[in-house]
Amino acid sequence: MRRAMTLRAQLLMLQVVIVLVLVCTTGFVASTLQERQLRDAYIDRMTGVAQSVARLPAILEAYDDEDPSATIQPIAEVIREASEVTYVVVTDENGVRYSHPDPEQIGRRVSTDPSVPLSGHVWTGTQTGTLGTSWRVKVPVFGHAADDAAPAPVIGTASVGILESELRADLTDDRGWLLGALAVAAAVGVLCAAWVTRLVRRRIYLLEPEDIAGLLETRGLTDALRSQSHEFANTVHVISGLLELGRTEEAVAFIERSGYGGLLTSSAVAPGVRSPELAALLLVKAITARERGVILDIDDASALDPPTTPEASSLHTDALVVLGNLIDNAVDAVGPEGRVRVLLHADGALLHLRVDDDGPGIPANLHHQVFKAGFSTKVLGDREHSRGIGLALVRRVVDRRDGEVVIDTGDLGGARITVELPLPASASDAERTPAAAGTRETTS
Repeated sequence: MRRAMTLRAQLLMLQVVIVLVLVCTTGFVASTLQERQLRDAYIDRMTGVAQSVARLPAILEAYDDEDPSATIQPIAEVIREASEVTYVVVTDENGVRYSHPDPEQIGRRVSTDPSVPLSGHVWTGTQTGTLGTSWRVKVPVFGHAADDAAPAPVIGTASVGILESELRADLTDDRGWLLGALAVAAAVGVLCAAWVTRLVRRRIYLLEPEDIAGLLETRGLTDALRSQSHEFANTVHVISGLLELGRTEEAVAFIERSGYGGLLTSSAVAPGVRSPELAALLLVKAITARERGVILDIDDASALDPPTTPEASSLHTDALVVLGNLIDNAVDAVGPEGRVRVLLHADGALLHLRVDDDGPGIPANLHHQVFKAGFSTKVLGDREHSRGIGLALVRRVVDRRDGEVVIDTGDLGGARITVELPLPASASDAERTPAAAGTRETTS
């Protein structure tokens, strides 16, 4: 049988996931911004170098020489080394190189399209040339205008670039501190998540959701017993007054009419249910239902022996949560003068819990929604804070126990909710009683 994840594990895992998602998202955004800033910084540097080369008087004058590369190549190499770029290439108006880091490429036409800078515009982007894939800038080289009114002609281009591999290497170096900072942030976030989880657990006294549900049920039982005590005190006062007046026969008749004798012991409510917890629950629920004008019947076929193993005791505790919430929902649904019927028994390897009522029933289209936390068909009132919890707790217990819950229409005309919970292997035979045989077909 699968074991449900503890509340502590759920809280810690949820917070760790949130921390990691935030750290990874922050890292991705920061890394993207860092790459963009690095590229912008390089483009600014390359643009400045290219424009400086294109305007350098020595280079412009060399265009008129018989061998321009003899002058332009040494100047371009000095500028390339000083600016720490991969190459500085100067060409003529046909794209033929006057400079290149590889001297053998001088005199050859460039391998990429020079039309944009030759048209008088600046071009930036990534291209693959003789040195590899590079991030580059191309600017036009303008000659001297014939006169002041004529535009300066484009006599060549100046191209400056840096290899993408070098750019990635610089980016990787810069990302080292970023990854370190993110790792520290993630570690601190996980530690804080563990601390918050511990704090929350301490605030709820280390209780699991099932334990809290049990406490809520216990609170309901306490309220019911307090109500019973108040009503019983009033009855005792009446009996005492009749006896003081010497009206013994009227006192006896009042006791018989009040019916308290039958409710003071759980055996009178459900004689076949010998599980102390469930018998006590049925007793108190019968009392509280009667106070609200509702008749709570326990099917005569109900039978259940007391638990004999820790596993069986745990199952009976979960059955308390299921049965208590089903009865409360049914009593709320029928209202005064309504009727609720309960059947519980162990049959084979299953514990059967069934609650019928003569209320309006549950529409078929709501059969799945009623088990969602917060969903309720009740009218808003003083108990608004507790609406939509009961059946959600039932569903949680059923899922945790690998059981089954079915909603249909019962013999009373209202809703019938049947819950089947697997019995522990060691308790399957012990929980089965002779009275349980044939109860699957029994109806009242």
